[in-house]
Amino acid sequence: MTETATASNPKHKSNAKRRCLCTCLGCGLVILLLVIVVVILAFTLFRVRDPSITVTSTRLAGVAPQVSLPSMSIQFNITLDIVASVHNPNRASFTHGSGQTNLTYRGTQVGQAVIEPGRIPNHGTGPIQLSLTVDAAKFTNNLGTLIGDVINGTIAFDTYTTIPGRVAILGFIKHHAVARSTCHVEISVSDFKVKRQDCDNDTSL
Repeated sequence: MTETATASNPKHKSNAKRRCLCTCLGCGLVILLLVIVVVILAFTLFRVRDPSITVTSTRLAGVAPQVSLPSMSIQFNITLDIVASVHNPNRASFTHGSGQTNLTYRGTQVGQAVIEPGRIPNHGTGPIQLSLTVDAAKFTNNLGTLIGDVINGTIAFDTYTTIPGRVAILGFIKHHAVARSTCHVEISVSDFKVKRQDCDNDTSL
């Protein structure tokens, strides 16, 4: 009789509902606090910083161009060996896919090289080595300009390197990034060495 009365007591049911509501609110508050902490960490301690490409050296391999007159034929056997590095300043690894470097002469693409996929550890730097071979057939439209550059003693090329990738924060917050580097390279015809190299690095998130 007493147990039945207690079970059917409205006040007892109200207390049980209140305890259940408090428990749910407590769990929700804990989850909300965890989310806030994760967001704060993502934008402060784990804030994504730009990975960067640095071209450390450009070396010329091959022979000088040969221009035959009056037939205006040209033979080119030039390879640019480029050594670069990708620096990842983040607290998480930077995983990049296949990148590429394009070689242009006065706006015309005359060579291309593919950069293999890789992974740069947190606060780490990974090396990149590639060879760009000049395609002589691509100089047809700029043959007169090229002959003039050879006579003047300097041939200028531009290299454009892009490496797409992503930085994963705490394993599930992923930020995509594309690291870019542009270099202007001037080659001396007399000794066929790189006499000047200016590079500009840029990264978009």
